Amino acid sequence: MKKTCRLMTIGLMLLLISGCMGMKEQAEGSQQVVKEEKGPLQTKEIQQKKETAVIETKTWMKQKEPVELPILMYHSISSGNSLRVPKSEFASHMKWLKDNDYVTLSPEEAYRVFTTNSMPSKKSVLITFDDGYTDNYTKAFPILKQYGMKATIFMIEQSIGRPNHLTDEQMDEMMAHGISIESHTIHHLELNRLSKQQQEDELKGSKTFFDQRFSQRTRMVSYPVGRYNEETLKLAKEAGYQMAVTTEPGHAKKEQGMMSLHRVRISPGLSPESFGRLVEGK
Repeated sequence: MKKTCRLMTIGLMLLLISGCMGMKEQAEGSQQVVKEEKGPLQTKEIQQKKETAVIETKTWMKQKEPVELPILMYHSISSGNSLRVPKSEFASHMKWLKDNDYVTLSPEEAYRVFTTNSMPSKKSVLITFDDGYTDNYTKAFPILKQYGMKATIFMIEQSIGRPNHLTDEQMDEMMAHGISIESHTIHHLELNRLSKQQQEDELKGSKTFFDQRFSQRTRMVSYPVGRYNEETLKLAKEAGYQMAVTTEPGHAKKEQGMMSLHRVRISPGLSPESFGRLVEGK
């Protein structure tokens, strides 16, 4: 009898232990499901914001003359060389745009500008950053968010998460607040030095990556170091991009070609007044 009781007690204990382990595994499994769903939910929210932005363009005004759009070109928001603009200067530039009633555009809106020759305001601008440095998030993003401005970052696919470059989490947060992530190719190679196949791999491969990563239609590419040739223009269009930007100076015009739009280089040392003259094309 005692032996039977002991066996029953041991059996009950084993059942209890097994049940607890099963509940733990079930709980962990539930947590894992929630974690896996987090990314797609964020992407869906970003996509909804983009769709809303496109709908708002119905109020735009048709322009009589061919549109000239200032596409501003920044790189790092720091100090050290001609590609780095200090935070204080960047802040003064954005304040000038705000004080002078400029409307900042997304890539979708910029495409509409050129294809319909209409604008939400004659004072419209597209703000861009090349390379995707960390300071775009730590220094530029708070200022852009403060003024409610849109901007576009041309990100190098292979630089994501590397030292001094944007992480996935940072890009997700920025995209939820009006910042667009577009292509700066996979490896940031000078395209005019590559074979046709290599160029195609860089252009098409990065577009596919960003399309899938953000569940978006990646519309723009910035040619690394501004280098390109006639083959590049053809391949960029075939890859599915709607626009491409260069480092050629000046305001962007449709007549330049949608795959070779010019930009306004913003160098360090510009006062708000000098910056304003560049934006206005004076």
